[in-house]
Amino acid sequence: METKHKNALIGGLLAIVFVMAVGYAAFATQLNINGTANVTSTWDVHIQSIEALTPATGSATSKSANLVDGNPLAAEFVSELVAPGDSITYKVVVENGGTLPAKLTNIKFTNSQGDSAIPDTTEGSSITDTRTIIYSYDGIAVNDVLAPTGSEGSTKEFTVTVTYNPQITSQPAEAAKTATLDMQLTYEQNK
Repeated sequence: METKHKNALIGGLLAIVFVMAVGYAAFATQLNINGTANVTSTWDVHIQSIEALTPATGSATSKSANLVDGNPLAAEFVSELVAPGDSITYKVVVENGGTLPAKLTNIKFTNSQGDSAIPDTTEGSSITDTRTIIYSYDGIAVNDVLAPTGSEGSTKEFTVTVTYNPQITSQPAEAAKTATLDMQLTYEQNK
């Protein structure tokens, strides 16, 4: 009987050791998780086109309307105005060719002297004052959002108008007045 107890005791101890070995193996196993994440978003907000609209008012002509080299959101408008009341309007199309929505955070216009041509408080409206040349824009405003490419709303069309102030009563010495306007749009990712 003593042998049976010894065998039973040895069998029980072996069973306990086996259970402990399996339990240790279960807790000691390493879990390795491997993965790869790719970001495929693109940022491509740019001025698609600029076009002088016709007919201009009076004798106004567009000398040029171009993108500024190296900056896809900057443009320069050069207009020739002869008499008070002359004006010319440019159609500008800005496009989101990327995969992220873009929000307009700033519109800045400066004239040929480097002065702010349109104060921040006049979004989309014209200015009437004693300046010789008046600049205005319409159809675009801060906080406008451009949808990603391929979606409705991925382009925005607006106008920029250059006007010889009709309230000017004396003609400057030169026969024509050349007006240069620089425009800079600033977009950021819409969250």
